[in-house]
Amino acid sequence: MAIIGNSHVGAYLQAQAAIEAAFPTVELSFFALPRHSFSSCSLDDDGVLSAQERPAGGLPDRIDLSKMDHILMVGQGFGREGLDSLVQDFDVLGLAPQGHARSVSLPLVSEYTNFRVERYCRKLARFLHEDPRCVVAPRPFPTLDMPRWAREQGGWLDHPDAERLTAIWLDAVIWHMSRLKYGLMPQPASLVAAPGRSPAAYARAAALPEGQTPTAADFTHMNADYGFEHFSAYAQHWLGLAPQSRNTSPSKEHHNGLGPQ
Repeated sequence: MAIIGNSHVGAYLQAQAAIEAAFPTVELSFFALPRHSFSSCSLDDDGVLSAQERPAGGLPDRIDLSKMDHILMVGQGFGREGLDSLVQDFDVLGLAPQGHARSVSLPLVSEYTNFRVERYCRKLARFLHEDPRCVVAPRPFPTLDMPRWAREQGGWLDHPDAERLTAIWLDAVIWHMSRLKYGLMPQPASLVAAPGRSPAAYARAAALPEGQTPTAADFTHMNADYGFEHFSAYAQHWLGLAPQSRNTSPSKEHHNGLGPQ
């Protein structure tokens, strides 16, 4: 099977050895879109997905999806940036005030979110031609311990009514994805620490080598432990497979040189 997406593919790539050991019937291939952009790649009539420029990190610049039984597309934003910007600039009437000079109504927030998600799903539909082998996973939520200096990437998730805003976005994603032939895998409850937040232990920041200073992206990107747990949830639901028992952390295996580097 193929795991494709953007920079969030890294969590699964680091967990590859652990995943394939726990699921011995699964053989993984990887492909990451340059610049997180659908327009940076093209799918030809033979099912080969090709990048228009060489991806970073030594990943292949093409993958033959025609040979895959299953496709998991990870790290998709579903227009989340639009809601981030709106809530950062405006108070939302009916929700906790944030001291902004301008305000918008909650129905307008819902309508705008719906528009952004619908537009994203239209692009997604064209990208892989609604291939029914494909299951799409939204980008992981930032971690619970994201420091204040990194929270520009947190958006509405810092709002006191984050749970309600998250529900507005997720409801729109579920509705519009239900009209496509793709599957949808929202972030599993076991990998959510609070509304719109991932557990701190799954952050890339938590798995950095000792002495390395984290960046903002290290709190929005996940580590090998997350990649393993997320894939396990996918495999159980979509492939009907349960993992074999494990005694060590995929992140520890990766940093000890036991996984792919």
